[in-house]
Amino acid sequence: MKDIFDNCRLGDLELNSRVIRTGLWQTQTMGELYEKYENIAKSGVGLIITELISLYPKDKFSEYSIKSGRPSFMIDAKRLAEISHSHDVPILGQIEFIKYDRGIDLDIGVNYLTLEDIRQIQQDIIIASQKLKLAGFDGIQLALGNNFFLSKFINPYFNQRSDDYGGNTFNRMRLVLELIKVMKNNLSFHISCKVNAFDGRKGGIDAKESIEICKLLEKVGVDSIQVTKPLSPLYFTKDVSDEDELIEFSQNLIESTNVPVILGGGFNSMEHMNETLNKTDIDFLSMYRPFVAEEDFLEKWKIDGEGTSRCKMCNNCYRTKTSTCYHY
Repeated sequence: MKDIFDNCRLGDLELNSRVIRTGLWQTQTMGELYEKYENIAKSGVGLIITELISLYPKDKFSEYSIKSGRPSFMIDAKRLAEISHSHDVPILGQIEFIKYDRGIDLDIGVNYLTLEDIRQIQQDIIIASQKLKLAGFDGIQLALGNNFFLSKFINPYFNQRSDDYGGNTFNRMRLVLELIKVMKNNLSFHISCKVNAFDGRKGGIDAKESIEICKLLEKVGVDSIQVTKPLSPLYFTKDVSDEDELIEFSQNLIESTNVPVILGGGFNSMEHMNETLNKTDIDFLSMYRPFVAEEDFLEKWKIDGEGTSRCKMCNNCYRTKTSTCYHY
């Protein structure tokens, strides 16, 4: 029987549990963030994925993100890595952006990128990854899901390019595949990708194509894949859940590739999580909002052998773009 607190491996990473903490917004002081990471890391979590790390200072969500270009970024990142590692917890930096910043033009759509723009995006991601590597991070997570820029670039609903970076699945993935190849050849650390199971728009990526995208990621050496969907927190409220669809997709992905799969969803109880682990081949589960409501809840769960998060799944933290809970 699998249990969320099993010691296990996620590719090249040794984990103390099967629970992955995924971050989102960052609106606290760095001192408060350090304290939060201390509480999360010592609670029994297996892996920490940071809040959004924004590439561009004027991006849509940069105000609510960790900014990779700020002067203190390396100092802050080094401290976060030290805190996580002091509890034997690996840490990945979540790299994302909504709008590509060319300098004068702050919002270049995927169809209007020049080859120079594409090379600049690849370079910007590599530089941010190098910074995290030097700061002691164990790897990165590339945001290819939700509604971030790269998720649109690989999606036929948005990408109508007629050059080598548009058209079929491989061409739309070319930017990402080129990028990952360079990083795998030059940076010895974990590369995870967050991928939408499906898009939901007519003419967008469906589950079948998403599996093909993951197969391409496997070929270039991606170490893990986290399954999500556009605007995912909105699909996991008290009354709405697409969990079964994501579980079915994750199971199909596991059967189609040899890449470790992390399922993201609206998990809030130990019983539900263990039930999911044992009725499927899924080995890793990610959580976001329960850690906002209570940073060290896993510690209690481990002692008691059971537990339910006090998170009310109201999505206030998501909607208001805050890293603290309205209720507590």
